[in-house]
Amino acid sequence: MTHEVIPDVFLHENTRESAFVHAISSAAVAYKVTRDCARGVSERCGCDYSKNDNSGKGAYMYQGCSDNVKFGIGVSKEFVDSAQRRVLVMKDDNGTSSLGPSQLSADGMHMINLHNNQAGRQVLEKSLKRECKCHGMSGSCEMKTCWESLPNFRDIGMAIKDKFDGAAEVKVVKDQGVEKPRIVMKNSQFKRHTNADLVYMTPSPDFCEADPLRGIMGTKGRQCTLAPNAIDDCSLLCCGRGYEKKVQIVEEKCNCKFIYCCEVKCQPCQKRIEKYFCL
Repeated sequence: MTHEVIPDVFLHENTRESAFVHAISSAAVAYKVTRDCARGVSERCGCDYSKNDNSGKGAYMYQGCSDNVKFGIGVSKEFVDSAQRRVLVMKDDNGTSSLGPSQLSADGMHMINLHNNQAGRQVLEKSLKRECKCHGMSGSCEMKTCWESLPNFRDIGMAIKDKFDGAAEVKVVKDQGVEKPRIVMKNSQFKRHTNADLVYMTPSPDFCEADPLRGIMGTKGRQCTLAPNAIDDCSLLCCGRGYEKKVQIVEEKCNCKFIYCCEVKCQPCQKRIEKYFCL
């Protein structure tokens, strides 16, 4: 099902877009499982009470139902990462490990996908926020009951989008005498990526022109808007080719009145709608 919705270029070419898809998919699985745990939907898990403190020390106590992020991340690792965790070395006839160029490329793709999966889950883990409820006479808030909760998934998606904008271009190398390949910056003069960064190996293709074989539909004929700085702004979406305006007259109801009892009467009105499409 995933392959029908997301073009192959997003999944198999290790582009910046591929990094985003893997990160947000991994985070989404962990998020869904975590929230289901807190709501009692799953029988396998519940709230995270590991931080709960009944001593009453300090300004607040952890006594609420904290989101069980650790469990959600564990399920995400088991489910999402399973497709990438394959044998990364080939065995020769003597039983010793060897790694050819084509295998190194394949291994690099799996390593980078696993890295981006983990980066997405890290965003989720770091997004936990403390929420509290006050207790005390007349709302004095002498004591607080607190718990840790995840924000709306849109906030997590925006954080991963920020990482997409700053993704690092890398390559996979295998040092002599070392069995496991490693990920390094393609340009050694740049600051090394961290475990929280999104990484990619292949520059993004030209999404402006159609390439059906790679799942790229292009932007010709796409509807756009004249809103400055919008993601679907015609000047951006149409890739400099320009756009055309189409005017449509639609009929709709207006000046509606309620007549007692019980009828609503409206007048027919015509409305002019302008739409813009990329050339």
